[in-house]
Amino acid sequence: MAILTESKIKKLLRTTKLKETKFLVLEPGTVITPSAKEYLKDIIIEYMEIPEEPETKNEEATFPMTQLKVSESKNVKNIQEILMYNNGKGQEIWKSHLTYQFKIKIDIIISHILTLQKKSHHMGKMELIEALNTILMVVKTISVKILASDKLDLVQEIEKLLEDKKPYIASLYPEGSFIPTYKDEECVIALFELHAYLQELEHFIVKEMKEILAFEDYINCISIVTILKDYCWILMVQSKENSIE
Repeated sequence: MAILTESKIKKLLRTTKLKETKFLVLEPGTVITPSAKEYLKDIIIEYMEIPEEPETKNEEATFPMTQLKVSESKNVKNIQEILMYNNGKGQEIWKSHLTYQFKIKIDIIISHILTLQKKSHHMGKMELIEALNTILMVVKTISVKILASDKLDLVQEIEKLLEDKKPYIASLYPEGSFIPTYKDEECVIALFELHAYLQELEHFIVKEMKEILAFEDYINCISIVTILKDYCWILMVQSKENSIE
């Protein structure tokens, strides 16, 4: 799945005629990060049409050609209105087992962050506590509101940090191939575990939540969780390097 980040759109604006044409073609399912959207307000986006398979040529294409003008997100989107309903007896009920699973995964991540913050406090790792608190605030927001405006700045700050550090981190500790050992610090192993939980949530949203959430909410959700997952990996690598020093 392609992700259009702020750095990528800046490069397109520098190296192509996008400023003049104000027209951009993307692959279906491309995730546009919140900061990248700021550069696309006047750009018309068109998604490529996926060729139909021979056995399904009489069916409609999975991704029909559409045009979308990127607009600013609303200040608040209440995810509880989408995922829950009132049964008339004053009880809030989850609409499906998928939305219930989503809430459970969020709660597991929150509890793991709190446990890791407690461990970090005992070890005197105050900077790590603050970094984890940033992740915690964004994750709590996802559980109630999708991309609440007061958390947008936090997400953009993390995204800019990723642009600076991710290439270097990936060259030393590539995601998907590096695994800590029992000899590593407890915080390193716990961050690796948190990364796995965020990766699992990312996969769950991609696979299960597309039909439940509005398209813009769905894209924002994936984008935010992907950014948090990558940020967690950087925190893990930094903790490992600090322990070596």
